[in-house]
Amino acid sequence: MAFTTLSSWALLVWEELHQRGLDADALFHQAGLDPARLKDPNARFPVEKLHRMWVAARELTHDPALGVAIGLRWNPTTFHALGYAWLASSTLAEAFHRLARYGRLISDQYQGELTLAGMEYRYRLTPRNVEAHPDEAAVAAYTIALVKMCRMLLGEGFSPLEITLPVAPGPGILPLEINLRAPLKFGDQLLELVLARADMEKPLRSANPELSRMNEQIAVKHLSQLDKDSVGLQVQNRIADALPSGRITEDDIAQSLHLSQRTLQRRLAEEGQSFGDILQNTRRELAQNYLRDSQLSINEIAYLLGFSEQANFTRACKRWFGQAPSEYRRQLAEAV
Repeated sequence: MAFTTLSSWALLVWEELHQRGLDADALFHQAGLDPARLKDPNARFPVEKLHRMWVAARELTHDPALGVAIGLRWNPTTFHALGYAWLASSTLAEAFHRLARYGRLISDQYQGELTLAGMEYRYRLTPRNVEAHPDEAAVAAYTIALVKMCRMLLGEGFSPLEITLPVAPGPGILPLEINLRAPLKFGDQLLELVLARADMEKPLRSANPELSRMNEQIAVKHLSQLDKDSVGLQVQNRIADALPSGRITEDDIAQSLHLSQRTLQRRLAEEGQSFGDILQNTRRELAQNYLRDSQLSINEIAYLLGFSEQANFTRACKRWFGQAPSEYRRQLAEAV
């Protein structure tokens, strides 16, 4: 499989080189990339050629902090609609859930995963190609961008509890550590951020459920175009459309996709997903958005999420958020 990455990520490299008075176009051509495609926000570059670009950029600049400088250039448009959905999320945990689910829009060479254990969340980014050897400047840039994204939501005082990098320590580690302000570890393939639960679940004043929904829908559409064979995305779209009807069964969704239930289960398993997980994740994220909308009653939200009774929705909220819907809504409102 040929992995690709959004051209907007490569644009950060071009901008940094250009600002330093270097011939960015020549470097891109040297790596086999057409710099003219940087004008197209939906264009994608082969990961193999991007790796050559990173290596060439490090050799050209001789700057061990190049990755840090490029990562600090991150802005919402770098990650397309996903960047705006991130900024409009109600909590940092919700933002990372979106990044894990839709991260393939940025680059399909990695798989994101967010887990919770006790008082810590862990966001892991693992390569789909185990033979890949990430460039140290590229790793630094992405890690800096991630932490910058978090600080845009929680403030400049935020830092992860710990970070594991999939590279060996080198001369660029010191400037990276100074900016990240977090203990660093070094692993084989895994990029992992350990994050405090209190930071992750703190309601954000910048939350905008309508904006996050709109941009999430755009992200889903682009992912669907990118990978029309992704059954998980198709299932998610069908579930979101069908939730208000209350008729959400695996067999119904399978039929709407012209698949047998058994075939749907098998294809979801191949993608590391299950129908139940997709249903619960979709309901949970929509619930957070709806509860921020003061115009919707608890009964209406329960209906929109496909619950036959409000009591069922209440039990689900306690499982998702540790609170009843009205209590969770009050907490969200107080944070504004």
